[in-house]
Order: sequence, then structure tokens, then C-alpha cells
Amino acid sequence: MNLRKLALGCVAILPLCMPFAPAASAQQTGFYKGKTITIIVGFSPGGGYDLSARTISRFFGKYIDGNPTVVVQNMPGAGSLSAINYLANIAPKDGTSLGTFSRGIPFEPLVGNKSAQFDPRKLSWIGSPSRETNVMFVRQASRAKSIDDLKTEEVVIATTGGGADTATFPRIINTIFKTKLKIVTGYPGATETLLAVDRGEADGMAGLSWGYLKASRPAWIKQQQVRILMQLGLTKAPDLENVPSALDLVTDEDDRQLLSFFLARLAIAWPLAAPPNVPADRVEMLRTAFEKMTKDVDFIAEAERQSIDVSPVFGDEIASILAKVYATPPAVLERARQISEAAR
Repeated sequence: MNLRKLALGCVAILPLCMPFAPAASAQQTGFYKGKTITIIVGFSPGGGYDLSARTISRFFGKYIDGNPTVVVQNMPGAGSLSAINYLANIAPKDGTSLGTFSRGIPFEPLVGNKSAQFDPRKLSWIGSPSRETNVMFVRQASRAKSIDDLKTEEVVIATTGGGADTATFPRIINTIFKTKLKIVTGYPGATETLLAVDRGEADGMAGLSWGYLKASRPAWIKQQQVRILMQLGLTKAPDLENVPSALDLVTDEDDRQLLSFFLARLAIAWPLAAPPNVPADRVEMLRTAFEKMTKDVDFIAEAERQSIDVSPVFGDEIASILAKVYATPPAVLERARQISEAAR
């Protein structure tokens, strides 16, 4: 009888003891101690996605229990489609492999790209260090001085192809504004496309990140070697107040819905994701570490030096954006499919 009372007494006080017991999560198990996290970049070195990944790699690990080493591995191919296919289907699903790729790639399954062997809604989204505004620009030597000029002047636009922003947005501009952009694909990354503009092989680009252009070619901006004709984004860049926004120039409502469909990707900006089916506690750990990193004054200072505007988008918000986009009305989606197919 006394033993029974003692047992009942222990059960009664157990809830009082539980807060002091260690939680059985990845935070306490030290899974990442001695491990290496690899961030796979879907483009060649030197581009905006590569720059973002390398900046993150220098700060991310210190906010993860176990302080893992974080390294970057470039895997260019098909506008970063190769990288996201690898992440979704081959990469380890234990939280040691992450990937960053074209912000437009998660939309490719929706617009009928059969080479996109993944469902972005099943990826484990970690976050993006910023939201983005893209631009269309031409060399000062170009005869095109305005959007109206693009309707009569043929302008050569360089791009990587494979559904990247710089392949997709020129076609959107041609569709909506009836311009005559001549799109040349096949460059492996932003570094090579900018070199094409440098050498005069191309007149400009459309859909390049404004932050990356400022970081990679500051002299172009300071010395006004290029002319920014249009900005592309759901929000305007504060330092481009005199440059028209594509959304402000659209007059047809169907065209506005189509443009908004594609601009949604810019809210994702520089996406960082883990494969599907990573243990939930590790995903939560990575998300928490990412959020803490974006508040780190040293990270913010380094990002500013790289012209990365730290206005983070977290994993749950990215998942929500994708859910809304995947509910796009069929008529708008069909037009989007036609543009996307041409951009591949």
C-alpha cells in the first residue's frame, strides 16, 4: 500500500519536474557538431546567387547548435534547374545539404516544364536575406533611350536561359509592351552575361537584380555607363525613384495579372531551401538560425558591402507565397506557360 502511494505521489509531481528535463530535439543532440553544411549554388561563381550564398556561409554556422562548417558548391546548369533537381531528389535529407537557385525555378513545374522533377511546395524552405527589385538596362551607346524606343529599335539582350529571370522578363516585356528585344541565351551565369555587355556583344539585360548590378558593376552606375529603363518588382527600389515601374506602365488588367504572377518570384529573391523530408526539428533549427543571422550586425554590414539589402523573407512566408501562386487562375496560367516555354 505504501509503495502504491509513493508511485502515485511520483506521478503527481512529474509535471512539476518536466520543465527541468532536457528536450529531446536536434538543439540538444548536437547533430551538427563536427558536420559540414553544403550550400549548392545553381550558377557559376561570381553571380548574385553565388554572392548571396557565400555571404550567408560566413555567418550561418555560428547560430546552429554544434557550429558546423558551411561551404559553397557551384552546380551550374539549365539556369539552375540542375541544382534544384539534385537538391530535391539526390541530396542528403538530413539537413546538411541546402541549395540556392533562380527564384523563378520554383514556378517551372507550374508552367509545364517536364524537366523540373520536383514540387517546390515539398521543399523545406529556410528563407531569403532580402526581397528584390530587378531592372532592365542598356548601354549608354544603345539607341534606345526609353521604353517607347524599344518598340522600334531592336536591342540585343543577354541571358542564361533555363527559366532564369533574365530569360523570362525580356519575353514578358515583349509580350506586354510590344517591344523588339532580341534575346540571346546560353551564357552560364550573370558574370558571363555582364561580360557580354562589357564587350558589346549585347546591348543590355532585362530581369537582373538591381542590388547585384550595383555590387558587381559600381562604375557602371557611378559613371552612368548604362541607362536603367525600367524596374521590375512588387515594390519599388528607393534609389530608383525616377525609373518607371513595369506595374505602373501596364494599362490592361489581364496584363497586370500576368505581370504580377511573374513578379511574385522577386519576393523570394535569393531563396535558400533544404530537400523534402528533412526532420522537422532540424528544419526549425535552420530557420531559427537563419532568422538570428539576419539580425547579426556583422552580417548586415557585410551584406551592405555586397549591396545586399537585408529585408529578410522567412521560410514560412516563402511557402505561403508559393501556395498562392500555385492557385493562379487557369487563363493567366496559360499565358504564363507560353512565356515560360519560350524562355527555356
